[in-house]
Amino acid sequence: MSIQDGATERRLVRAITGTLGAIALVAISGCDIPTSAPIVEQRWVVPGETAHIAVASLLPNGVSILSDSSGFTLNAEMATVTRLLSDDCAECVAGNGLMGTKPAVQVRASMFSFLASDISAATLTSGSLAMSVTNNYTFDPLRPNGNASPYGTATITVSNGATLLGSMIVDGATGSLPANGGKLNINIPLSGSISGATPVSVTISVNSPEGIAVRMDASRTLSVNATPTNLRVSNALVSVAGRTLTSTSEIDFSDVGDAIKDRALRGALLLNIENPFTVTSTLSVRLSPDSGVAIVKSVALGTGSTTRSLEFTRDELKRLFGRKVMITISGPAQSQSSTISVSPKQAVVVKTHFDLTLSVGG
Repeated sequence: MSIQDGATERRLVRAITGTLGAIALVAISGCDIPTSAPIVEQRWVVPGETAHIAVASLLPNGVSILSDSSGFTLNAEMATVTRLLSDDCAECVAGNGLMGTKPAVQVRASMFSFLASDISAATLTSGSLAMSVTNNYTFDPLRPNGNASPYGTATITVSNGATLLGSMIVDGATGSLPANGGKLNINIPLSGSISGATPVSVTISVNSPEGIAVRMDASRTLSVNATPTNLRVSNALVSVAGRTLTSTSEIDFSDVGDAIKDRALRGALLLNIENPFTVTSTLSVRLSPDSGVAIVKSVALGTGSTTRSLEFTRDELKRLFGRKVMITISGPAQSQSSTISVSPKQAVVVKTHFDLTLSVGG
């Protein structure tokens, strides 16, 4: 698009979208400006788009936002432990390889599953522990007398520090753990306050009474696998040490021709920022055209509502106009507190206006 001297109608048309703002359709019409007309400056302040720096920038590894933004989901490591029968039953060792009455056996196994260490505190809204027990003994510890009593029990507890998250007792009267590879799969609902400062501890205690005669093999094992699943919290206290606020986007200036480029005197991106987090930062704003040298600006991010302006010289505008520009915003999150409270729908919201001064006439 061009602007011809002496034309009876002139139009300035351009939409510049993206994180840093836009120049919407602007029209100069109904004016005859001859070549001898004086040169004047006209200022155009045009609303732009709204950019967001989501809470995801502040989340530690292992924490993500649910697809419906109703909460956070936490990843936890799988834990496995295997116990030799010889470690828990001295009488079984003495009778190894022999046929005889199964002695009473007590097995206690503990394992640990780790959460994101940067979570200081959160409350589970849902979640469970999926546990699988594999019995390689030559007997069923829950039903050592077949379908007759006395039966054995398996007690499982799940805790995080001093907080009990869930527990379950499996009784041989209603459940079994068959010999030679039998499995017991259970799911334990979890709730309560959690912290990544301490691991999730899972303990299983098996109390197996004396039973009918079996051929004893003290080298056999009992294996337990535990995986916390679907751990969800609505909000959390997290450490932001080492976290970086980030946002990327693209502005397409490729349609901005010489008509505007040659008449642009200066410009600025006006930013109205709403920051719901108790973090501040010095943000680096890097504008990288698809050809040419990048332009780097900085802007201070404060808490609450702030107004900022990024100034562009005429030369900088010429380097941007006529090109596609990748915008990268980044800066270290800083807080006076060791932890901050976050919820999944929070975001730094940046409303933009593009302030452009053009030379008109001449």
